[in-house]
Amino acid sequence: MSAVIISDTHFGLNSSTLSDPARVDQLMGEILEFGGGCDEVILLGDIFDFWRVRPECALRESVPLLKRLREEDLKIHYVVGNHDHHLVVQKQESDFMERVARGDLFPVYSPSLRWRQTINGLNIDMLYPTYQVRCSHRRVLFTHGHHLDGIQTFTMQMVGGIRQLYGEEILPADLEMMMAYVYESIYRSSYIGEMVSFEERIWKASSLLKRLTCGVFHDQRLASVQMQYEAIMRFIRDRNLGEVDCFIYGDTHRAGIFQRRGGPLAVNAGSFTREPGKGSRIELPDTYIILNDDGLALRQLGRREPVYLCELL
Repeated sequence: MSAVIISDTHFGLNSSTLSDPARVDQLMGEILEFGGGCDEVILLGDIFDFWRVRPECALRESVPLLKRLREEDLKIHYVVGNHDHHLVVQKQESDFMERVARGDLFPVYSPSLRWRQTINGLNIDMLYPTYQVRCSHRRVLFTHGHHLDGIQTFTMQMVGGIRQLYGEEILPADLEMMMAYVYESIYRSSYIGEMVSFEERIWKASSLLKRLTCGVFHDQRLASVQMQYEAIMRFIRDRNLGEVDCFIYGDTHRAGIFQRRGGPLAVNAGSFTREPGKGSRIELPDTYIILNDDGLALRQLGRREPVYLCELL
């Protein structure tokens, strides 16, 4: 296989560099040059931002990228993230109505979803929460990454405590139900601007708390691949995903690579998002991954040499 992996464009926020047709042309030129023979694009979640803008705005900004992907006749796999989690809820609601029509009125937890959806005239294979491929005889797992830390540690601890009272262990289904509730509450907020302000205050308070408890610069390392490696191993183990050779995700907007002896290669694809009016607060912006039988290359748009190059032996 030969694929390009793009994560966290957050279309709709006026901060995605891929909402500019010229940048899209530049990216497609690099894909043709460095990823010759590329036949697949994996969109690794948070491509649209349905939390903070109207859906039609997010879809409108995505037109330049999706139009070029359609022109190149590339197969698209879309692994849904947290900011576009509403797409998953829509799928679940559709499945529920089909069960109602058949008379199957019983609760169903789907640990893995896959469906076909048309967006801006482009047929896309949607997946949640993971997508797996084999490349160079290695098993590669893709996920957006928002499952790694759950929604809120305290909330998950509370649910875990309740489960323990009944002699049960916390399950992935618990996390999914809580995610759906929280994310849909944000999406359906009557005044989304108020939610954005609240979110920013939480991040500022969280940053301050980390500085007080962990040192001034510790919070800059928390989102690194190395710091998330244990969470990645738990994710693979808790979902019984078996042996994984390469784990590719996004979510934190921080590109990076890390591996421990005996464990999978973990790669964060980074993002194509910059905060409007504030410049880029991302250490390594505009990154993407090219994956083929020759190996994996983490690249930055406009940079000739890859940031990281690895053979999948």
